[in-house]
Amino acid sequence: MSATARPDIAIREASAGDAARLSLVAGATFLETFAGVIDGEALLAHCARHHAVDHLRERLAGGARAWLAELDGAPVGYAMLIAPELDAAGPGDIKLKKIYLLSRFHGGDTAARLLASVIAGAAQHSRLLLGVKDDNHRAIGFYAKHGFRQIATRRFDVGGTLYDDVVLARDLEQV
Repeated sequence: MSATARPDIAIREASAGDAARLSLVAGATFLETFAGVIDGEALLAHCARHHAVDHLRERLAGGARAWLAELDGAPVGYAMLIAPELDAAGPGDIKLKKIYLLSRFHGGDTAARLLASVIAGAAQHSRLLLGVKDDNHRAIGFYAKHGFRQIATRRFDVGGTLYDDVVLARDLEQV
C-alpha cells in the first residue's frame, strides 16, 4: 500500500448503531497488532470483553465518541474518546482510548485524519491523554509527531498479565 493520501477512505463519526462495525475493526486491529506479542488466550479474552458489540454500544450510549475510517463501506480503522480513567488525568482531560488502523493502511494520512477528527471532537477539553504500550515505538513516534509528550507510566492488564504503558498528553487549544 502506498504511503500517500487516501481520499477514498472516508472518516465519519460513529453512532451506537455502528457498534458491530466498531467491534469488527476493533477486534481485527487488536489481534493484528498484538498476536504473537500478548498471550493468545489473553488476547482473545480481551477482545471478547472489550470489543464486543454490546460493550461498544454501551460505551457509545454512555458518552464515548468514536470515528470510523471506511473504504467502500468496510471499516479499516477507528478511534474512540472516553472519560479518562488514568491516574494522571486532571480536570478538563479526555482520553483517546483507541486509534487503530489495519496495517495495510499504515503510512498514509488516514491515522492523522482520524486523530484530527478526535481533536476536533475533544475541542471543549483542555488536554487529550492516551496510553500506549511502551515498546510500540511506531505509535509513540506518531503521537510525538502530533504534539504528544510523555507524562506518566502505568500498568495495563490484558488477560491477567500486566504490560507497561507510557501515558502521553497533548494540550488542546480552546476554540
